[in-house]
Amino acid sequence: MNSYKQSLYAGMIRILANVLMIGAVFFAMRQAAQPSVWPSEAVFCAWFFGITIPVWVAAYIVTRRIRRHFPAEFESLVELPRKGPQLVRWRVLDEASRMAPAR
Repeated sequence: MNSYKQSLYAGMIRILANVLMIGAVFFAMRQAAQPSVWPSEAVFCAWFFGITIPVWVAAYIVTRRIRRHFPAEFESLVELPRKGPQLVRWRVLDEASRMAPAR
């Protein structure tokens, strides 16, 4: 069930970030159309990247927290000596495949 929640929440975060990015395009275009001392391209870039970069950084951070809170199947949070808590993926080998004779 955690795999489902993790992908659902991560997908919702990506969708929200994309919607905010589209809104940032329209807002930056509106601000660039206003009379200003600066060229319209500079105003557009300042507003667009000023909104978009923090949105994607926040989306990345929240997605990492969701992955830690809802680890997917075959993932767990492990305390490593020098790195602290890390999300690791693991796989259990089938006993029959391990014990099969080499041909």
